[in-house]
Amino acid sequence: MANDCFYKVKVTQNSKTETYYWGYFTWPMCLKDIKQLYKDGADAVVLEMITQKQFDKRIAPYTP
Repeated sequence: MANDCFYKVKVTQNSKTETYYWGYFTWPMCLKDIKQLYKDGADAVVLEMITQKQFDKRIAPYTP
């Protein structure tokens, strides 16, 4: 789908940073999750656009 977004997401909270990979979301879905991260106490949320190929390669070990 043309509206799918793929991101590498770095969330910093209390001087700790965790990295997540979001994919197959529309931008409004991403925005909703970003707002929720801040409500949950995130100090910073950094999004890096990645390709669908990069995303699929990253999650391949976790899918059947």
